[in-house]
Amino acid sequence: MWTSLNKKIFLFISVILAIGIISGIIFLIFLNEASLEIIFLNINEYLQDLASLKCNNIFIDIITLSSIIMLGIFIIGIPIAIFFIFYNGFTLGFIITSLSSIFGFKGFIYSLIYIIINKLVYLFFLYFLLLALFKIVLIIIRTFVHKEHKNKDEIFHLLKKIGLCLIIILIYDLILYFFGNKLLILFDFLIS
Repeated sequence: MWTSLNKKIFLFISVILAIGIISGIIFLIFLNEASLEIIFLNINEYLQDLASLKCNNIFIDIITLSSIIMLGIFIIGIPIAIFFIFYNGFTLGFIITSLSSIFGFKGFIYSLIYIIINKLVYLFFLYFLLLALFKIVLIIIRTFVHKEHKNKDEIFHLLKKIGLCLIIILIYDLILYFFGNKLLILFDFLIS
């Protein structure tokens, strides 16, 4: 059910993501020339070696998301989750700005394709994972602060949603590992 609480949490996550994107763009704009040159050289090397590279986020996502979930249930992970949303937004802004700076409009298009292939599904399910996690935290806070009765069925249902989102993200990581670079190579003509 899409309640008012869901909308508020969704809006909160979206605002943090948007702040991250804007920060990623601003960060690259205000870098000095020497740092920009190093970044651009590294990006060019990465794109030239794309055929031999694998997008391996499996273990990073297992560790990061599991930590956020475990710590989030104990409330201390919520600031980490908020930072993680910001970080993902920052990387999106950084990718768009850097590829646009190097390759112009074609780089902008390539950055959007890169984000669609490498980040879209991930971010979609990360949203729902964090939505469920924030709702669990709110239930726990209400239980302790307002002495409300803890709804174990609702918590269990939300934990199942979190588990499902985590499994889908990991399956997506596996697909990216085997096919991600092959999909991106199809669009190499934009940056050649």
